[in-house]
Amino acid sequence: MNRVIPRQSGVLATMAFVGSLLVSTLAPAAPAESVDALVEQLSGIETLAADFRQERRDAQGQVRRESAGRFVLRRPGQFFWRYETPYVQELIANDGTLWVYEPDLRQASRSPLAATEGAPIAILTGERPVDEVFRIRHLESEGGLSWFALRPRAEEGDFREVLLGVDDRGIREMRFIDQLDQTTRVTFESRRFNQPVDESRFRFEAPEGVDVVEAREPPAIQ
Repeated sequence: MNRVIPRQSGVLATMAFVGSLLVSTLAPAAPAESVDALVEQLSGIETLAADFRQERRDAQGQVRRESAGRFVLRRPGQFFWRYETPYVQELIANDGTLWVYEPDLRQASRSPLAATEGAPIAILTGERPVDEVFRIRHLESEGGLSWFALRPRAEEGDFREVLLGVDDRGIREMRFIDQLDQTTRVTFESRRFNQPVDESRFRFEAPEGVDVVEAREPPAIQ
């Protein structure tokens, strides 16, 4: 029988995921060049699958962690996000619940998905228009990408700004800057837009012997 361990700790770290945001039902012919165009793209997203590479740097610019994996999402409120290196960690969201499963620790954390509103993942999965949750401004283009800066309207939170780099297929890169000036950079590869996804990807049942932790907020993410 699984043990349920009450816990009240942790916050949704800049999982520079989950993601991130992306495209409209039809891939745009050119990168979004205005805030209105970006909002339209994000509000039109249905499903997205991609591989990702993630890098976290401290305030001095030194690399502190590198990771990689893959994810699938379907709006509203469903996603499967799997870190494969340096160790396995899975995030599964469905029916208003966010699971964080760590096989090596034989532990799974369960928390309300609503606790992530205003966090980076809300850009991808939230039901509210992104411009209701974030203040958005268009930056200069750089490196073949059109860039946007998003700041949470709510004062609380672990990060202060998200930078989005958009190419002609949608979101290509995200950078999360936290309150300590640490930056998490996520680059998306092999992006697949609005393809059918298997419903079972968004279901989770804790294996026998895995501790289930009840939390008001998600634990720290890679």
